[in-house]
Amino acid sequence: MSVHFPRGQAALDTDGQRALRIATAAYVGIGTQIAVTGYADRTGNAAANADLAKRRAVAVRDELVKLGVDPRRIVLVPPATVTGSGSDDQARRVDVAVTK
Repeated sequence: MSVHFPRGQAALDTDGQRALRIATAAYVGIGTQIAVTGYADRTGNAAANADLAKRRAVAVRDELVKLGVDPRRIVLVPPATVTGSGSDDQARRVDVAVTK
C-alpha cells in the first residue's frame, strides 16, 4: 500500500490516516516485519528530498505504532532512489509492505 503526501509535507493528512487505519487491521495480528520506504518528487534539492522522504517514512511508522503495531516489527527501508516513480503526485509517497 502507498500513502501519498502533499508537496513539501511530511505530516499525514486525513486520507493518509484513514488508509493506515484500514491497513493496520491486517498488520496488527501477524508477526511479520513491515517495511516502510519514503520517497519525494523530482523538485527541490537532493539532500532536502532525502530528508523529506525519511520524515514521511517516520510519520507513517509513528502512525502505525499509534494504531497498535509493535514498533519492533517496523523497519525503515531507504529507497534505492529517493525520487519516487510516476508523476510528482505519485512520487510523493511512503510505501508500506509486509515482508517475511
